[in-house]
Amino acid sequence: MPLYRLHAVRTNPSFAVLRPLSGIWQKGCKKGVMASVRFGRALLMVRGLPIPKPTIDFYVSGIGMHLHRQTEEWADLCTTDGSFRLTLRSANLEAHLSTGYSPILSFDIDDMDSTVARCVHLGAYLDGPIQYPAHGKVAAMRTPDGHMIGLYEPAIEFGNT
Repeated sequence: MPLYRLHAVRTNPSFAVLRPLSGIWQKGCKKGVMASVRFGRALLMVRGLPIPKPTIDFYVSGIGMHLHRQTEEWADLCTTDGSFRLTLRSANLEAHLSTGYSPILSFDIDDMDSTVARCVHLGAYLDGPIQYPAHGKVAAMRTPDGHMIGLYEPAIEFGNT
């Protein structure tokens, strides 16, 4: 059974078509288990054409994702285990760029302190203090583009080894 991915049509970004998914993701990201439905990726709209280098650097150097492919209009990133894909897309219409109302991405990380330090160095800032519930550390952060993300470091007894 072939897998498909959604592609925006260049002349009308609101209209998309399904195209077969090639093995290109399998080279840079771990291939997932076949299921009838699976999460494809999260899409974040960002200002600038081409996609600003500081935006990509934040997700690669700060969060630790891998840059899989990049064009002027798109940047495809994935987690080290391939379980999550993020696509950054350039947009100039204000309706497409309303930051703060986009999905909130949450990343499971190994070291809260070093991740926060790297992200702040790259232009992000904490949106409140780091919380320390019994299950681990939790932080809300604004990216250099203004998107809200979550960081979660599970406690050792909850899966962080």
